[in-house]
Amino acid sequence: MTWKSGNESTVRGYKFTYDGLDRVLNATYGETASISTNANRFSENVTGYDKNGNIKSLQRYGQTGASAYGLIDNLTFTLNGNQLSRVDDAVMASAYGGGFEFKDGVKQVGEYTYDANGNLTKDLNKGITDIQYNCLNLPSAVTFSDGSTITYVYAADGTKLRTVHKIGGATTTTDYCGNVVYENGAQKLLITEEGYITLSDNKYYYYLKDHQGNNRVVINQSGAVEETNHYYLFGGVFASSTSTQPYKYNSKEYDTKKGLNWYDYGARHYDAVLGRFMTVDPLAEKYYSESLYTYCYSNPINCIDPNGKDGIYIAFPDYKISTPIGKIGNLGHAGVLLIDNKTGVTKYYEYGRYDKEGKGVVRTFAVPNVKIGQDKKPTLESLNKTLSIISEQAGHAGRIEGAYIESDKFKEMKNYAESKIAENANSKRKEYSLRNNNCGTFAADVLKQDPSVKDKAPVIIDPRPNSIVKEYQDNFKSLNYDPKKRQVKIE
Repeated sequence: MTWKSGNESTVRGYKFTYDGLDRVLNATYGETASISTNANRFSENVTGYDKNGNIKSLQRYGQTGASAYGLIDNLTFTLNGNQLSRVDDAVMASAYGGGFEFKDGVKQVGEYTYDANGNLTKDLNKGITDIQYNCLNLPSAVTFSDGSTITYVYAADGTKLRTVHKIGGATTTTDYCGNVVYENGAQKLLITEEGYITLSDNKYYYYLKDHQGNNRVVINQSGAVEETNHYYLFGGVFASSTSTQPYKYNSKEYDTKKGLNWYDYGARHYDAVLGRFMTVDPLAEKYYSESLYTYCYSNPINCIDPNGKDGIYIAFPDYKISTPIGKIGNLGHAGVLLIDNKTGVTKYYEYGRYDKEGKGVVRTFAVPNVKIGQDKKPTLESLNKTLSIISEQAGHAGRIEGAYIESDKFKEMKNYAESKIAENANSKRKEYSLRNNNCGTFAADVLKQDPSVKDKAPVIIDPRPNSIVKEYQDNFKSLNYDPKKRQVKIE
């Protein structure tokens, strides 16, 4: 990945490497089109993960002097389950000019503590001695060791209405009224979709964003550059010409006062220096196999914290997939069953590492055509027969959980799936990836050939098949097949 921002002539870039579960291992920085000049000036490397995807160790490079660069963080994380209890930095050097880095404020057991809900209540490395939360598990008050405080007020739905910083005897009150931001009672900013207006002088400013919605450049209404941002792998700002406004990574508000350095994602706050959220994922019940605190499943490059004929998104929840580190459960396998309700013609497609190279291919196998009843829908008896064969041949004879989707685009869906089979012969085709190009995302892409389905389709934040099918079940009918009873239910 390369980029050039604002008035800069320097081409910057990262080369990324991943482990067998598509978690990022190395973001190797370089300059020029080859990403080879000034190598490693701002690299960020994860040198270890635990089995739940929590970062165990991390190295970060940055500016150490006016013209010097080197290792600024060499972090070791001590975990208690999924919760962080201590972080140690083996590097004594500090980032130049107060730049982004981990501050190893103390060295002791229990540097981080949590309440019964899994919310962070203490961060001694930042001098935070207490964090209070409301009933929505949103922080209501942050207290520092020197008596400074940051307090928050929210609406009943969790929308932030006010932040009050009391630091060093000075108080700053920020109010959020719709898209208008007030500071100490005076109108300050009018936030728009593409930037903001400073209300003191009615000047327009525009964001230039990358593919993840990160604010890379801020320009004024004359086109002059006001701010330039460059980001580490996990969202830290490693080089900024000036900081004129607080919305940075993923366009989230970045609070740097008192060294807090949290991004406000709405439902949770995120610490980019650690690559972790501070509180439990509110959707944790859906994602048992992932740590409750990880950011973007440890792949922040590819993720950001989406009648007459039927399509059925099929998932095999008990299916264990093979990976370079062995067979793994809780991920599932998926396919898509297409039914023509006029003729009963039935087609099944799935995607996986079925080829010797492991690059991934789409395949199909014959299944019985269903019978169409007087209600113009498949009879349960014929659907049971078809699903039993799919369970045997594709799902290790296990259960099927699906989303039953009514659509009149059988032909378009079938043609798309067949086109993907034709791509199997293309050696340059996109390779299989557990994170962003797997059996689940393929099945979802087939269904999206119907625009009406695409409009109702969820944004796929967690790309595991077991999770995708649950997202689809929120907007469409649920289908469940029990192989022991040979019985299907649609509700």
